[in-house]
Amino acid sequence: MLQFNIDEIEKRTLSGLKDFQRATVERVDYLFRHNQNRVLVADEVGMGKTLIARGAIVKTARLRIEEKDDLFKVIYICSNQNIANQNIRKLDVTGKNAIGSVSDTRLSMQHLKITEQENDPQIKEGFIQLIPLTPETSFRMTTGGGSVQERALMYAILRRMPDFKGHVTSLEKFMIMDAVKAWDGWAKWNFENRVAECEKMTKGVYPQNVIEKILNYQEYESIRDMLLNHLHERRYNKQLTYSNYYVMNKLRVMFARISVSMLEPDLVIMDEFQRFKFLLSSDDSELGILAHSFLSGHDTRVLLLSATPYKLYSTLEEIDENQLDEHYAEFFQVMNFLFDDEVKDIKFKEVWKNYSHALSELKAGDSAIIRMKELAENAMYQGVSRTERISVMDSGDYTDDSSVKHHLQIDENDINSYIQMSRLLSKTDSNHSLPVDYAKSCPYLMSFMKKYKIKEQIEKYYIKHPDEFGSEREQCLLWLNRNKINKYDELPKTNARLEALKEKAFTGGAEKYLWIPPSLPYYEMQGAYKNSKGFSKILVFSAWEMVPRMIGALVSYEAERLTVGKLVHQIKNQDKKNTGYFADGSRRYPVARLRFNVSNGEVRGMSLFALLYPSKTLSDMYLPIESLNNHESLEVIEKSVRLKLKEKLAIIEEKYGDSGNNKEDARWYYLAPMLMDGVIYAKHWIEDIVWEMNTDEEDTTSEVRSSSKDKRNKGFIAHIDKLRSYLDAPEEIHLGRKPEDLLETLVNMVLGSPAICIYRSNGRSTARATSLAKVFVNNFNLPESTAIIDLAYGRCRDDNSHWQNVLKYCKDGCFQAMIDEYIHMLKETAGFQSDGNQYQIVHDMMMDSLKIHTATYIADTYPDFKKRINGADRKSDGCRIRSSYAVGFTKDAGDNSKVVMRKENIRNAFNSPMRPFVLATTSIGQEGLDFHNYCRVIMHWNLPSNPIDVGRILRTFKIKKNVEVTDNGKIII
Repeated sequence: MLQFNIDEIEKRTLSGLKDFQRATVERVDYLFRHNQNRVLVADEVGMGKTLIARGAIVKTARLRIEEKDDLFKVIYICSNQNIANQNIRKLDVTGKNAIGSVSDTRLSMQHLKITEQENDPQIKEGFIQLIPLTPETSFRMTTGGGSVQERALMYAILRRMPDFKGHVTSLEKFMIMDAVKAWDGWAKWNFENRVAECEKMTKGVYPQNVIEKILNYQEYESIRDMLLNHLHERRYNKQLTYSNYYVMNKLRVMFARISVSMLEPDLVIMDEFQRFKFLLSSDDSELGILAHSFLSGHDTRVLLLSATPYKLYSTLEEIDENQLDEHYAEFFQVMNFLFDDEVKDIKFKEVWKNYSHALSELKAGDSAIIRMKELAENAMYQGVSRTERISVMDSGDYTDDSSVKHHLQIDENDINSYIQMSRLLSKTDSNHSLPVDYAKSCPYLMSFMKKYKIKEQIEKYYIKHPDEFGSEREQCLLWLNRNKINKYDELPKTNARLEALKEKAFTGGAEKYLWIPPSLPYYEMQGAYKNSKGFSKILVFSAWEMVPRMIGALVSYEAERLTVGKLVHQIKNQDKKNTGYFADGSRRYPVARLRFNVSNGEVRGMSLFALLYPSKTLSDMYLPIESLNNHESLEVIEKSVRLKLKEKLAIIEEKYGDSGNNKEDARWYYLAPMLMDGVIYAKHWIEDIVWEMNTDEEDTTSEVRSSSKDKRNKGFIAHIDKLRSYLDAPEEIHLGRKPEDLLETLVNMVLGSPAICIYRSNGRSTARATSLAKVFVNNFNLPESTAIIDLAYGRCRDDNSHWQNVLKYCKDGCFQAMIDEYIHMLKETAGFQSDGNQYQIVHDMMMDSLKIHTATYIADTYPDFKKRINGADRKSDGCRIRSSYAVGFTKDAGDNSKVVMRKENIRNAFNSPMRPFVLATTSIGQEGLDFHNYCRVIMHWNLPSNPIDVGRILRTFKIKKNVEVTDNGKIII
């Protein structure tokens, strides 16, 4: 029956777990095997509950094999698509599930996904079918028109039904709603093609099986008549009997219930389920019926994951107000769901009632309470497993909170900004007073209080009374000054919290870091990274939506001011072209220098191949782990590499050198490594990258800026053609005198070339190494990066030599250790795939995470606000501040694919070693998302009202520091 080895998969999966995680997996398996079909894993935050779920999937898969199941269906439920994207690959223990996007997470769409997966040979071979769902959009369908994907799929099914064949045009117009662009651009045809493909694969069984379920649906006739009448009313512009949303909701619920009937899950995993406890509802509502039918299959096992499955305490005030001990009621609601058996439930409540009474009557020396406590715990642990950090760590002292001893330094501007805002507000007829915490939390309040009622009321008032609006001088601490920003001037310090954050974010010259220093560098770091030990990304939690935007804008501006601004203030007047902050993006100073330029038909950037060519010979000259185990210093490493290079260069010079040509020949830089590898290897590399080049969406190495890939790649192709001409006739290569710095440059290539380092790290694939190296080169072409290189090493003698300073930067920042560490962490995320597949998955993940995603924040200014209230320009909204060093992660409106993708890009980038280094978020960042790969510093901008929300980063430090594994003192990463 099975085409996979469950023994091998189980061994591989459990070997990746810590001992306490394996113990929890074994406990879950024991309970499942002993008729406890619902289990809660309530491990403390950051203990790896997702990894435990991965182990539970394998154990339950074995159980289903023993029970003669032919396909094991696992439903993974989490609160949003970002968490689904984060965790679904970790749960794919076989590597057989097609995980590209998890956008189809709505319950009403699962009939299509079920059919696709059930007919996918790869999934059938892997036995385990993995389906993600998001309950807020799957089960709660009381309002809204659903997503455009959801409607496109419903349309593809309904248009095939005889009842609607005469109304296809009206039906389509209804389904489009306000998503015309997405519908015509991709949604309609994407889902039509997917349905048609399933129709072909199943020989018509699908979608006919869905149509039959619709026809047999209890409310179908009333829904059909309602929909047809609604289409008629819309077509002839009649008064609508029901709203569009009401009719759409009826359709969504119908398709959701049909999907539920087809799911028949074997295992349901509910991650951070306390965020959707409505699924535990047993009432007779539409939602309760839907959830009950979903979770109550005959053989369905349910695994709940939550560190805080119920409210931990109720205050006396809350009990008095609600006339209910709410946390106690929630506790019993969860336990009632877990046991799902009247006899068990009565017995459990009796034990806990006795324990409660014993506690209330406790007397000194009464040892019987211990026995009562043990009985209560044992009763609970028949369905619950809990591990706390303190029980599995060597010491409880794992959090450094020493910063609380240092008070913030408040100056007069902090006070004056509050006074200015209060005065501005007092002049209006607003009933609102300014919350003190607003002023404490955000500088330049009027610039960042977007969509806040206080600012909206101020604007409404002054639109009516524009003459009463004061001068900019009176409000100078409330508005960002565009002119100061454009000149890269330092902004007035008006907020103590922001200044404390900047001090932490830029410690040790961190504005010059392009990546987080590795936790285990292979040698002592130099240059900009000399004092970088212990530097960490920073996660900021705030109660206010304006704070993440403000931090993203102002911390990023400060990073740019300390680099680009510093360089601007150093240059001579005649060079100050496009040096303002608001200069056009493509011409912003300093311009990109790592480009394959062509001038007068001559290629000018051949030496850039030193950054992009993955030389196997140079790669083999340095073995990082061996060097680390031998405790070799950078000086010793360089000396060893130098000796090897001299030997190789002597051979190349003898074979390809021209003793009669005493002119320095720059071709040595890029041709020497290729000639060391051999012409055949180099030519194969060329063919690989020409093929890969067509998939490169963003490339700053070309001087031509165009939407056409062919035009963007024109300069690169010219350089490839030149290189190919050399390699096609190697006997015609006559190299002149070697450059004086050739040996040191090649040493830097061995230790720091992005392509060579990546080649060593991720499967020794030339194509993968070069395509990813190109992403890093694109990052080095950003104005901020160019400025950092210039500040670190000085401006090169000419722009064509800038690449050599980039090599120095990579060597000084231990690029090799950085990329090794990053790949190591991504391999864990990628799950237990075969090595070849894992290398490609890791590569794809890095390509997605490291590509440049530009973002800007709009900050209102006094002149723009004045234009709006005077009616001169109602759309004038302020200046755009770039975000790179810091970024905000907030609740964007909607759940469309663009919003989900933006959040996914932010999360992936923050979990990479590259920028952003500061992530500011509201409570959305606490919803089970991981931000800990490179972050072990957390700042609570406002003290959370719930103590559970404090210290969410605790998972970070120990995991990050224990990446390396030792055996008899040797590193065996």
